[in-house]
Amino acid sequence: MKRKFRVRIDDETFIVEVEEIREEAGLPQIRPIPVSERPIRTPSSDGLVVAPVPGVVTEVRVKVGDAVKAGAPLLVLEAMKMENEIFAPLDGVVKEVYVEAGARVGRGERLLLIS
Repeated sequence: MKRKFRVRIDDETFIVEVEEIREEAGLPQIRPIPVSERPIRTPSSDGLVVAPVPGVVTEVRVKVGDAVKAGAPLLVLEAMKMENEIFAPLDGVVKEVYVEAGARVGRGERLLLIS
């Protein structure tokens, strides 16, 4: 059986149609995605490190001129009361540091540059 509902999100109203599913009909099967099929995050080829989430920089562990290896901790970003270490995506030298401890950053905002 299908039913229509009016849904209001912020100032917009939507009409949605929902189909009722009986338990005996069974629910769709969810299959886990094997590791081999999961997307792989590759580092930015230009060496720009950006904030993965909005938060506050609590600690910067590198400075301009420091040599870093891929996976080395660069800084700590606090988001939703959790500390998130940001790691070097590639080997290189820190060319620019765009933030300092206490800085608020948005998702995608540049943090530092490695080349």
